[in-house]
Amino acid sequence: MGVVWKALDTRLDRHIAIKFLPAELTADPERRRRFLREARTAAAVTHPNIVTIHEIDEADGITFIAMELVEGRTLRSVIRGRPMPIPEALRLATGIAEGLARAHRDRIVHRDLKPENVIIGADGRPRILDFGLAKLVEPQQDALRSQLSQDVTRTGEMTRQGAVLGTPAYMAPEQARGEVVDARADIFSFGVALYEMVTGRIPFHGRNPIETLAAILHTPAVPASRINAQVPSRLQDILGKCLEKDPGARYQSSQDLVVDLQRLRRDLESGSEARPPTRRLRWIALLLGATVLVVAGALLVLRPGRPAAVPERPAHERSEIAVLPFENLSAEASHAYFAGGLHGEVLNQLAKIAALKVISRTSVMGYQGTSKPLKVIARELGVGSVVDGSVQVVGERLRVNVQLIDAATDEHLWAERYDRTLDDAFAIESDVAQRIVAAVGAALTSAEQGRLQAEPTANAEAYRLYLQGREYWTRPGWLLEDRETAQRLFERALELDSAFALAHATLSQVHGEIFTLGYDPSAARAARQREEAESALRLAPDLPQAHVAAGRMFYQQRRDYRRALDEFAIALRGSPNDTTALFWLAAAQRRLGKWNESLATVEKAVQLDPRDARLFVQGSGSTYRLLHRYADAVRAFDHALELAPDLRDAAFYRARTYLLWQGQLDPLRAVLSRLPADADLGLGLDLTVQKAELLLLERDAAGLLQRLQVADHQGLVGKRSLTPSALYAAWAHRLRGEPAAARAAFDVARVRLDATIGEHPDDWRVHADRGLALAGLGRRDEALGEARWLQQSTIYREDANSGPDLAEERAKILAQTGDAEAALDEIQRLLAGPSDLSVYTLRLDPRWDPIREHPRFKALLAK
Repeated sequence: MGVVWKALDTRLDRHIAIKFLPAELTADPERRRRFLREARTAAAVTHPNIVTIHEIDEADGITFIAMELVEGRTLRSVIRGRPMPIPEALRLATGIAEGLARAHRDRIVHRDLKPENVIIGADGRPRILDFGLAKLVEPQQDALRSQLSQDVTRTGEMTRQGAVLGTPAYMAPEQARGEVVDARADIFSFGVALYEMVTGRIPFHGRNPIETLAAILHTPAVPASRINAQVPSRLQDILGKCLEKDPGARYQSSQDLVVDLQRLRRDLESGSEARPPTRRLRWIALLLGATVLVVAGALLVLRPGRPAAVPERPAHERSEIAVLPFENLSAEASHAYFAGGLHGEVLNQLAKIAALKVISRTSVMGYQGTSKPLKVIARELGVGSVVDGSVQVVGERLRVNVQLIDAATDEHLWAERYDRTLDDAFAIESDVAQRIVAAVGAALTSAEQGRLQAEPTANAEAYRLYLQGREYWTRPGWLLEDRETAQRLFERALELDSAFALAHATLSQVHGEIFTLGYDPSAARAARQREEAESALRLAPDLPQAHVAAGRMFYQQRRDYRRALDEFAIALRGSPNDTTALFWLAAAQRRLGKWNESLATVEKAVQLDPRDARLFVQGSGSTYRLLHRYADAVRAFDHALELAPDLRDAAFYRARTYLLWQGQLDPLRAVLSRLPADADLGLGLDLTVQKAELLLLERDAAGLLQRLQVADHQGLVGKRSLTPSALYAAWAHRLRGEPAAARAAFDVARVRLDATIGEHPDDWRVHADRGLALAGLGRRDEALGEARWLQQSTIYREDANSGPDLAEERAKILAQTGDAEAALDEIQRLLAGPSDLSVYTLRLDPRWDPIREHPRFKALLAK
C-alpha cells in the first residue's frame, strides 16, 4: 500500500508515522478525490483499538497519511503459524472486535482486515491499521472478482492474474464475487483471523489465490476444535457464525460479536465455562488411569497359580529427552520472547551433555500448543522423557514452571516452580538443565558441570536482549527482517557488555546468513562476520558456539573446508547434541569428498532432529542426487515434503531428480508453473533462472524470449543471478536459426560480463558465462582462456560438491569451441563420479549440440 516513515511532528514535538501512497493508486483525479473523502471520514473514527489518523493530504502530487506511531509487532508475527493460548487469543480478538464495532457504527468498513493490519503495541493492546485504504485498490479488483464468480475452476489461466488480489484468504465470499460489501464482510475476515489465532492455520487455502477464493466460496471450514482441542465449544460456535458463507447467517452486527466474546472471556475466567483439559490435567487423568491399571495388574499377578509378569523394557531410555516449547503466559506481548528464549537456551544447555540425547528445537517446535498425548509425542520423536513448562512475566518477576515426565509411565520425575526476578533468567536455565540431568540418572563430567554453570554475561539486561534477539534469529523462513532485528538486538546487548562472547558468536552467524543468502553480499558484511567470530573465539576459546561461528566463517567465506571441519568437530566435543554443528560438519565433509562420512553425520543429526526437513533436502537428498543414487534422493525429498509440504526447494529438487534419473520434464514443469513469479525457491536458487533453463531444455525458443522480456531484472536473468539475459536470448535465437540476432545477443552478454567480472573477479559463474559468450562469438582463444581459469580454480580442484558444476560449465565451453575430445573427457568423468550431469540432460540440452554427432558422444548416450 505504500512506504511508511517514522517522522517528527515539529509543531507538536511528537513522533508519528507517515505513509506515502504509490502514485499509480491515486493517478486518477476523480478516484483520488473520492478516496480522500472516504479516508477522511474513516479518520474521524477514534477508538483505543484503532490507530489514530492525524492528517490525510497531498503535497507535490503525493498523497500521504500522518498517523499515530505504534511501536510493536503485527498480529501476523505473533501468530507465526502456531496456535496462541486461548485466553490471549480471546483478549486480542475482543479488542479487535471492539475497534470494528466502533467503526461500523459510523458505517466505515475496513475491507482488508487481516493479521498484517493489526499491530500489538508495547502495552499489549491491539490496534487496527489502514481503515479506508482498501477502497483505494478495490476498483482494480472488481473485474477479476466478477470473472472469478463466473468460473472459479479455471485456475491455470487465472493464476498469474490472481496475484493482484494480494492475500485473498481473508476475503468474505460476497467480496470475492465483486458484490457490494458491508460490515458483515469485516466480520467474516475477523473470523478467519481468529480461526488462525487459535489453530495456527487459515480455514480456507489453496495452491494459488484463485483456489483459495474457490475454497472460500464453496468449502466449509474444518471446525477449529478438531485442529486444537483447547478450543472451547462456545468459541467454536462464535467462529462458525463469523464464517458463514451467507452474510445473512453471520453476526448482523459486530457489537453482537463483541458481546459474545466478552461473555466467553468472563465465563472462562470465572470457571463457569468448561475448559478443555490442560496438558497437566490430562497427565493427572493418565496417572490415575495408570494407577488403576497397576493395582488391577498387581491383583492379577498375586492370584495363586499365576506366574509374575516380567516388566517390558521401555522403548527409549529416560536420557533421550524432548523439551517441548514452553507456554507463554505473559499478558504483555513485549515479554512473549521470554518463553521462546528460555526454551532455546535450556536446549542449548542440555545439548552440552554427552550422556543425553536431546531432540533439537526444529523438531519440538511442531508440537507448540499440541493436544497430542505425551506417549504419542515421545514415540514420534523417539525419546523416553519429555520436559514441559510455562513462562510468565508479571511486573519484574519471572515465573517458570517446569516438569520432567517419563514418557512410558507418565511418572513425574521432577517438577519445579521458579519465582525470580527478570535478572535470574540464566540461573533458571542452568538449574533446570542440571536438575533434568540428575532426574534421568545421567552423569556429568567436571567439564560439563563447568559449562552448565558458566555465566555467559554478568549484565542481566544484555542477556535479556540476547534472548530477544535469539527469538527473532530462530524464526522460520530465513526472512531478512527477522535477521536484521536480531542483529540490532545482539548489537545492543554487546553495547552493554562487549565481552559477551555468546552474543558475538551468534551475531557472526547472523551476518553470515545475510551475506550468503544474497541479501547483502558485500565485503563489509563478510568482514563483520569474520570480526564477530574472531571476537567470540578470543573471549571464550572453549565456547562451542564460538567454534560453530568460526567454522561457518571458514566455510562460507574462505572455502577452507578442512579448517571449517576442524572447528565444527571442536564445537561438537563441547556440545555433542548440537544439530547446527552436525549439519555444517556434514556439509564440510561433502565438500571434501567424504561422502559416506557426510551421510553418517546427517543420519546422526536426523536422530536428534527427526522433523527438520532441511536435513533431508540439503543433507541426504542432495548428497544422494550428486552420487546418482536417484531413488534414495527421491525418498529423502518425499520425506522432507511429508514434514513440510510447502517446502519449495524440496519440491524443486525432487522434480529435478526425475529429470536426471528418467529424463522427465513434467514434474519440473509442474513445480515451476504453480509458483508465483516472485517466489523464493530457497538457498542458491532463482526461480526465473530455473524457468529459463526449463524452456531451453524444451527448446522453446519463442517462450524463452518472451519470458526474458517479461522477467528481465536490469539485464540479468533473475534477481539473484549474475547471468545476463542476453546470453539466454542468444541461445534462443540460435535455436530459431537466427545467427545475426544470436551474435548480437552474445556480444551484449559479453559486454555485460566484462563489466561484472571487474566487480566479481573470483566468481566462477561469471567466468563460465563469459566463456560461453565468447565461444558464441567465435572468439575461441579467449573462451578457452576462461575454460583454463575454471580448471585452475581451487573450487574445481578441491571442492567435491561444487567442483563438478565448474567442470560441467568448462565442458560446455569446450564443446562450443569445437574441442570435442576435451569436452568428452570432462563429461565421461562427471557421469562416472558425483555430479549433477546425467545422460538425460546431455540428450535434452541444446548447448551440447556442437558435439551431438561425435561418435564418442553417441556412445556415451548409448551406454
